[in-house]
Amino acid sequence: MNRNHKKIASLLILAVLVAGFLMPQNLITAQEGGEKEIQELSNEIKSKQSDIEELLEKIAAYEKNLEAERSKASSLKSQIYILETQIQKKEAEISLNQGEIDRANLEIKKTEEELLVNTKNIADKQTKVAAFLRELYRIDQKSDLEIIIMNKNISDFFGQLQAVEQIQSEVSDNLKALKEYKAALEKNKSALEEKKKELETLQQELDNRKGGLEDQQNTKQLILNQTKNSEARYQQTVQELKLEQSRINAEIVSLERAIRQKLSGDKSKLSQLGEVKFIWPVSGRTITAYFHDPDYPFRYIFEHPAIDIRASQKTPLRAAASGYVAKVKDGGRYGYSYIMIIHNDGFATVYGHVNAIYVKTDQFVTQGEVIGASGGMPGTNGAGSLTTGPHLHFEVRKDGIPVNPLDYLP
Repeated sequence: MNRNHKKIASLLILAVLVAGFLMPQNLITAQEGGEKEIQELSNEIKSKQSDIEELLEKIAAYEKNLEAERSKASSLKSQIYILETQIQKKEAEISLNQGEIDRANLEIKKTEEELLVNTKNIADKQTKVAAFLRELYRIDQKSDLEIIIMNKNISDFFGQLQAVEQIQSEVSDNLKALKEYKAALEKNKSALEEKKKELETLQQELDNRKGGLEDQQNTKQLILNQTKNSEARYQQTVQELKLEQSRINAEIVSLERAIRQKLSGDKSKLSQLGEVKFIWPVSGRTITAYFHDPDYPFRYIFEHPAIDIRASQKTPLRAAASGYVAKVKDGGRYGYSYIMIIHNDGFATVYGHVNAIYVKTDQFVTQGEVIGASGGMPGTNGAGSLTTGPHLHFEVRKDGIPVNPLDYLP
């Protein structure tokens, strides 16, 4: 018998072998259980997605109402309605965020189940292919006489050639499936990492929205306390706050221009600081109001030129970059305190609601140096009128114009 016939005979023996290497019952049960779990998780994700879509529609309706109300002339009644609607919107957004977190957790769990099933599939296919190769090698070592003895007659031998083709097909399918399962495994691993990153982002957004809700609630109470439900008192307060903000902004703009002209004769002092790369001025990352935030509670007074970062009272305040202290304004117990630092490359930073100041004008500071302590608690030193809780008002200005700090923070 030639070597090719010997190979065919080896595959005949493999017919019995393959039957013996069918997936063990416990592995079948495990994979069936895994696939059932995956399907149940898919159904839960679908249900959660439906809830999320309903909340998105609800939030869109709140925003439509807000846009309509914002177009009207500012009045106490209108402002209270806006705040109440913003509070309802924030509550819906928090529910949305929580729903997205729940969905992300379900997707992570589903991906982990898929990883488990694919890992078991890979182990099974590897076992089958390895067993085939081992048996093929073993049969390949047998003599021609041994091969002949394994078949009763020539008719039986050739009658099983079709079985040989089927076995070859199964082996090929196993190898193909093994490759597919490995590709799916890598895809699952990559998806899992992405979902975990998404979960971290969603959790941060949830913290931000909870902080924003608290600020909206405090703002409503602050306005009611200041105005005593009097429209006349409300309009007077608005005008006073607008004048105060206009004065502060004009002061910052003119001062920065003057300081840069002063330092222009000795460019080395600023230029030696090198390229400006900002760091966060406080340890927290929870943002309660964004740059030009449409939900900023005092938007009827001015566009918010900064981000508000949640920071407990007296949190160490650090210079976001090395620079020159151009202005230190101590507003005292009833005024607004801030620090302005001028940096290289046309940048400047402003730190508002400062409770304590540790630097003086006309001095250089290095990045990360503690320049003061944050504040913002109503009624405390440096908090000013436009504050509803402890936080840092942080501005970044480029060539004198406020820009979004988040575009420059790491």
